[in-house]
Amino acid sequence: MAKVTAPLFSFTARGKLADSIVFFPWKGIAAVRTYVVPSNPNSQNQQTQRGYLSDAVAEWHDAGYSAGDNVAWNTFAGLMKQAMSGFNRFCREFIKEAILGNTWTSIHDCVISAVTDDGFTVNVTKVSGGDAPHLFYGTSKTALLTDEAMADQTGNDWEVALSGLAPDTMYYFTIKVGASGSDYGCLGVYAQRTAAS
Repeated sequence: MAKVTAPLFSFTARGKLADSIVFFPWKGIAAVRTYVVPSNPNSQNQQTQRGYLSDAVAEWHDAGYSAGDNVAWNTFAGLMKQAMSGFNRFCREFIKEAILGNTWTSIHDCVISAVTDDGFTVNVTKVSGGDAPHLFYGTSKTALLTDEAMADQTGNDWEVALSGLAPDTMYYFTIKVGASGSDYGCLGVYAQRTAAS
């Protein structure tokens, strides 16, 4: 790969020139390299992995994630060392469970209500019955150590009312159902400040 200045007598160039060289941006630098024919052996393992990704994308679009859910997935993605979007983090979690042979349990549409100086209520949508979702919370995005089970309110609505929290304090939480290694599902990281006393 070579760095270029004003490639092809312009300030930027992208794409291939014949089947000889390729111009592309790389970390903000205009670069050029020889053209290599992409390899696609389409092996059974590749087909399986592509199937996992297709299923993850379908789940992301079909599950009914709200704008708040998307923000929470972006927050969850921000905890990773590498840069990724909430969508990428979701796909990573989904595919990890698929590789383990697990069924993804869909939970979505997190709603926070009844915020007081010592707590708040959280509702999510998940098919009624089966494993109860658990809410894990704390005052740090990376230390969600306290666990509360959510109760089935019927009609695919699950709820937990947190109490005994400190006033005017930011709390972070995530919601998981099942366990990794069996049927499993999770949401991103949400934030809610309790009211002042």
